[in-house]
Amino acid sequence: MAALSAGEVPSVPTPDQVPVRRLTLEDAVPVGRMLARAFAEDPTSAWLFPRAAGRDQALERWYVLNTKILIASGEGWGTADLSSAALWLPMGLPSQGALRPLGRLLAWNLATAAMLRTRVFSAAATTLRMQRLHPKGPGWYLAILGTEPVRQGRGMASAVLAPILRRCDRLGLPAYLDTATAGDVAFYRGRGFLVVGEVDLPHSPHFWVMSRPATTRAIPS
Repeated sequence: MAALSAGEVPSVPTPDQVPVRRLTLEDAVPVGRMLARAFAEDPTSAWLFPRAAGRDQALERWYVLNTKILIASGEGWGTADLSSAALWLPMGLPSQGALRPLGRLLAWNLATAAMLRTRVFSAAATTLRMQRLHPKGPGWYLAILGTEPVRQGRGMASAVLAPILRRCDRLGLPAYLDTATAGDVAFYRGRGFLVVGEVDLPHSPHFWVMSRPATTRAIPS
């Protein structure tokens, strides 16, 4: 539900120097497993799955599920070795995925509710509060961004972000996200995102809502 970077800082190589490709459903399992490792220490992990026992397995199921749905209903980009990936949803735009919006919502909500159990109410309340701060109209929502822990700091997150950010610039569309990691705010600011609000509800992490205005710009290295 939250878009988070992998704690990466700007570094060489530049996005143009890291090969990336569009993800397919065949990539969902390895990408989901990679994301589970990337978010093992993230504030949202213990919030969604408070029991330490079995959390790693729950995170793997969670991210494999979400990766499948996001690739099917949105668009994903990853490095050639699938060690970094960005998963996006087109908001207010024609869906090019296999799942139409209604099917996407039903599949996602039913499956995530079954996994989250009692946490589903807290997650839903936080999500609704963040959605009120999102831009209205067409745009791209960054649902998940993660990099294999041992590969962080090598420019991969910047590279997998670049295809959709360039498309937003070309078409004059905004991009937006939510993050619960303070260190990632600076990373996203370096890519043109601005903090447009914060959400701090009881029994959930503190979230920053960030938006990248619909203007033409260059993608930083």
